[in-house]
Amino acid sequence: MKQETVVVKFGGHAMDKEDLCAAFARDVTRLQGEGGRMVVVHGGGPQIGALLQRLHIESRFEKGLRVTDEATMEAVEMVLCGQVNKNVTARLAAAGCRAAGVSGRDGGLLRARIRDAALGLVGDIEAVDASLLACLLEGGFVPVVAPVASGAQGQALNVNADTAAGAVAGALRADCFVLISDVPGVLDADRRLLPRLDRADVARLIESEVVNGGMIPKVQSCLHALDKGCGRALILDGRQPSALLRCLRDGEPLGTVIEN
Repeated sequence: MKQETVVVKFGGHAMDKEDLCAAFARDVTRLQGEGGRMVVVHGGGPQIGALLQRLHIESRFEKGLRVTDEATMEAVEMVLCGQVNKNVTARLAAAGCRAAGVSGRDGGLLRARIRDAALGLVGDIEAVDASLLACLLEGGFVPVVAPVASGAQGQALNVNADTAAGAVAGALRADCFVLISDVPGVLDADRRLLPRLDRADVARLIESEVVNGGMIPKVQSCLHALDKGCGRALILDGRQPSALLRCLRDGEPLGTVIEN
């Protein structure tokens, strides 16, 4: 693999599956070894939900977003910046990869504003300062980013991991942005895979509600990355063994390519 910058969003559901986690760590390590400048942004929704349940804190959602009061935000930060971030970093290290875990609050990486007071500490990303990531990449590390941002008063804000990953890919002007999902890709109304979509296709599918729920921020984050200068974007079927390696190195069509 030539020296391309690749931003990969690794989802919380995939992290619950041992074989997929192991394959992902091996793929990132091999791609880095072949010259790839790899950045991993991870989610952690299932893990957050599990901790909130143990703490007897109710999980509430509005329009697919977790309502985040101060107690919930504390749990979110504990899970994303602690448990999940360090687990992903450790897995990569065990596979032979030089990985460094950071959060969106480190080095002013992700800055956000509160989206809606009714949602609490949920943020929309306003700015990305990728200087810290550039330093880590230059040093031969794989940055592993937890999607927690800083608000205007320096408070922690919960941001959508897909959106955060797309913003990072755009800020780095990455050659490729990959969203690893637990579905085949974007599906049509008859549940058939759509291998390639452009902006007009995405708008039509959202309008007709064929694309809905959690798939909306995925396709929108791909378009945002492309708008900011990312070379290509795709939603990858992460249930396939070594999907990342097979797609990026071998060119196998394992998902949906999003184009401008």
